[in-house]
Amino acid sequence: MMNILTLRPLFASACLPVLAAAALLTPAAHADIVNSIDDGELGGTLTLESGADAVTLTDADGKTRTIKLIDIDEVNFGKNLIVAKPDSILVVNNDNKSSTQSKSGKIKLKAGLHRFTLPYWQGIGDHKIAFNVSGPGINGQVEVKQDHLRSFRDADTKSGDSPGIDNEGYRLPELGLDKADDRRLMLSRARYRLYVGDDSVPFKNVGVLEKLQLKRSGTTSAINTGVLSNITERVGVVYEGYFKADQDGEYNFSLSSNDGSQLYFGDVSQFQADSLGGTPINKPWRAELRHNGKALGELKSITDQSLTFHIPLVSDVALSLAQVRSVWDNKVNPNKINRENEPANQDTVYLRDKSDKEKIVSVSGKVTALDDTSLAFEFRGQERSITRDRVVGLVFAHDGRPVPKNPGLYQVVYLDGGQVLPCRIKSIGDHAAFEMLDGGMATPPRDVLLALRTANGRRVDLTDIDPTADEAIPFFGLKLSHRVNSSFAGKPIMLFNEKTYERGLAVHSKSRLHYKLDTPCERFQATFGLMNPGGKLGDVTARVLGDGKVLWEQANITAETGSIDVDVTLKGVERLILEVDFGGGQDVGDRAAWCNPRLVFEAVD
Repeated sequence: MMNILTLRPLFASACLPVLAAAALLTPAAHADIVNSIDDGELGGTLTLESGADAVTLTDADGKTRTIKLIDIDEVNFGKNLIVAKPDSILVVNNDNKSSTQSKSGKIKLKAGLHRFTLPYWQGIGDHKIAFNVSGPGINGQVEVKQDHLRSFRDADTKSGDSPGIDNEGYRLPELGLDKADDRRLMLSRARYRLYVGDDSVPFKNVGVLEKLQLKRSGTTSAINTGVLSNITERVGVVYEGYFKADQDGEYNFSLSSNDGSQLYFGDVSQFQADSLGGTPINKPWRAELRHNGKALGELKSITDQSLTFHIPLVSDVALSLAQVRSVWDNKVNPNKINRENEPANQDTVYLRDKSDKEKIVSVSGKVTALDDTSLAFEFRGQERSITRDRVVGLVFAHDGRPVPKNPGLYQVVYLDGGQVLPCRIKSIGDHAAFEMLDGGMATPPRDVLLALRTANGRRVDLTDIDPTADEAIPFFGLKLSHRVNSSFAGKPIMLFNEKTYERGLAVHSKSRLHYKLDTPCERFQATFGLMNPGGKLGDVTARVLGDGKVLWEQANITAETGSIDVDVTLKGVERLILEVDFGGGQDVGDRAAWCNPRLVFEAVD
């Protein structure tokens, strides 16, 4: 995956000599980003020796650091980054996963047409991108629109490179001003390419663009979200064209976006059309795994205890039926199938009716085998055979199979192609090796690794844990139990800091969520606030209690409060309660959320 975080803007306030720009020809080190519990975000090249319990992170200076797997929250993997042309300049770097923010950068330009590339990406929540400029001959700061945008009428036409930077630090244009108004050659618009993804791809930085799929391309009169149409989340856009500088001088460009954006001048190889958009792969079947995993690929065979699944870019992988919830033909939508009669202690086969291929019927019993031609199925004590071409779905629930074990410490690995695999990492080098939970080994090449998250490590998401009690105490008659990872309207959780959260506990006053801490805990961490828009009129008091004692409390929390970072010591605490109490407005608008709520367990020597 590409990662641009290691690049620095070359122009803070004035251009550097041409030799400085040429330094971008050097490949950066692997931009693996490790989020450690004790040390925060660290960058470098990550390796894991076979069987070791700690990774080695080597930074750009060759210094190494050892981090235990149990102390890692997540890793985002990167590739070597090369900016191919010596005139490629990163002017504004606003590549952040956060609420809307603005960043700016200055560059000295000679009059003429300067080639630019502007990548933008957005995960969940509100989307926004605004591109503004101030400079010589411009009255104040204005939106970059048709007056300053140009692109070739023929999308395949490209200019040559910039001649570079002159002795006074001015970037020289690719094209002269005489080309700007040649309507046979140029448009007063920029070009764009729109990419889309899904929840299997981590949206962390601009490198996500390599893993999305190209949806469409075209031209636009301004750099804004108008090109998205009805696409609101998990999207990326690359805008390209030429900026028309009417006069010599210093130009100040600003980018405001939610989530990330960048502005480059020059030819930037990593944003070429043939290097973006993950390679489409055939995914005829989808396996839904325990621990929120999924595998996309080809269903090969089934025995009484395991399933063999071919994962593109990886290999054939053995999955224990104790860890597989179901498998589905990707041509059908299981949410549109009537599953009301699905038994809890029997396998269920969904198949096409013999007389009506459009009709899906079901039969329950025990799946015993599947090969290229047929499915063997035990039904009411008798072995039956079903031709494979009729099978569209299998749900594994037979109580005669082993019960899934407590996995202990494990990782969830995200791979190119939409794979989300709960496993135990064994090694990471040129290839990775990991063991599926209760299943076989997989050894994908490093290049297909997107990210990994540690589960059951030192930091645990409360959203993955069921409370021992959920008290909902209404002021009047409205009683709402808590929601996990969504608002009460079923949408992503957003606070009045304009930031959207993928993980959170949505609650309505008065609420008390109880948790029993069986393992010694060090801290509780979260971001708390009223939800936007449901909590606009709210007024609450929030508390964290340990063994009945108030450990943290804040009253009169309203929409104007925004968000509050909570970090509470839990040493010696055995029972944790998260409480949201009524405030000054009874319970009107008291819809709040504990966002990214996590327990940090004590370090193990």
